[in-house]
Amino acid sequence: MALNITNIILFMVNNASKTAIKWLLIEDLACLKEYLAQWKKLSIETQSNLFCSPEWILTWIEIYWQSNWQIKTIIGLKNNKMVAISPLYLQKKTQLFSFSKLLPLGQGEPENSEVLSEFQDVIIRNEYKNESIYTEIANQILAIKYDQIKCHSLLPSSNWFKILLHLNNFTPKAVGKRYLLAENTNYEQTLSKNNRVKWHRCRKKLENLNAQFIWVPEKNHHEFWSKLVLFHQQRWNAKGKLGAFFHQDFTNFHTRLQEEKKTRMSAILINGIPIVINYYLNDHDTLYFYQCGWNESEYANLSPGFSLHIWSIINNPLKRYDFMMGDASDNYKESFKCNAIENMYDIIVYKNSFVSLLSKRLKN
Repeated sequence: MALNITNIILFMVNNASKTAIKWLLIEDLACLKEYLAQWKKLSIETQSNLFCSPEWILTWIEIYWQSNWQIKTIIGLKNNKMVAISPLYLQKKTQLFSFSKLLPLGQGEPENSEVLSEFQDVIIRNEYKNESIYTEIANQILAIKYDQIKCHSLLPSSNWFKILLHLNNFTPKAVGKRYLLAENTNYEQTLSKNNRVKWHRCRKKLENLNAQFIWVPEKNHHEFWSKLVLFHQQRWNAKGKLGAFFHQDFTNFHTRLQEEKKTRMSAILINGIPIVINYYLNDHDTLYFYQCGWNESEYANLSPGFSLHIWSIINNPLKRYDFMMGDASDNYKESFKCNAIENMYDIIVYKNSFVSLLSKRLKN
C-alpha cells in the first residue's frame, strides 16, 4: 500500500503543534494577575523558593513599582496549563543615549531601600526541565527589545543561570556564597569544640538569668517587630550607619510580608523582656535568616546573637536553615557549620558586543 507522504507530514505538524509549548509575553500587571492562580499553583508544586513566588514579587511590585518600568514576563502554556514562568521587567533610561535594562521582577529597586531579593529564578515544571526548554526561553528573551540583562545573587544550579548560558556575552561574576544548613541532625556535634563550649557556657549563663528561648507567637509579631527595629537601628546608628530600616519602603515591604504570613521570629527573653530577636523569611521548607536586633549595651557578654542562632537551628520547625549570601570567606556564617554551601553570582548579559563596549567605556 502506497504511503501518502503529504498526510504523514500534516499529521506530524499537527501532532507537534499539540505538544509544543505556547509562549506568551505579558506586558501589563492586570494581564499578569489573570495568571496568578496558575502561578501560585506552579510555585507550590515545584516547591520553588520564596523569592520567586507570586507573594514576594507582587508585594515588591506594590511597594517599589515605578511608572516608567514595563512588565516583560514570559509564560509557557501546555494545553492551557502553565509549565513555566519567567517574571521579568524592563527599566529604560535616557542619558547620553537610550538604554534599556531587563531584570527579574524583585530586583532593581532603589539602592537606599532595597530588599535584595536573592535566589531569583525562572519557575519550570519539573518534568519539562531540560536544555530544550532553556533554549526556548532564551529565544523568547532574545525577542524582547533590551540592551542589557542584569541580575544579582544567582545560584548556578538555578534555571535562570542555565537559561542565561544560552545567550552571547554571558558574564558571571562570583560575589559570595550561600550558607545553608540543609538539615540539622545531631547539629551540636557538628560544631567545632570551641563553639560547643561557647554554646554550653552561654546557655548556662542565660539559664541562671531565667532566660527563655521562644518562637514568637504570630499575635505578638507586631510588638516584637517594633522592638527588633529599635534594637537594630540603635546599634547601627551608634556606628554612624543608617541601618536597614531607615527607609519607609523597606519597612512597608516587610510589614506586607508579615500580612502574607511569610515571616517568623525567634527571641531570647529575660524577665519577659526580649534581649535579642531574629527575623526570618520562610517558605515551604526553609527559614531564611534575614535580620536581627539585640540589646548590645546590657547583654553583649552573653553572645545573644550566637546563642539564638544555635537554639533556632536546633529547634527549627522547618527542614532547612539558610543564612543566605555572605562573603566568599565569611568566618561568622562558616562557624555554624553550614552543610550546603554554594557559590553565588551577579550576572550581566549585553545583547550585542557594541552596547557592551560602549557601556564599559562610559563607565571609565
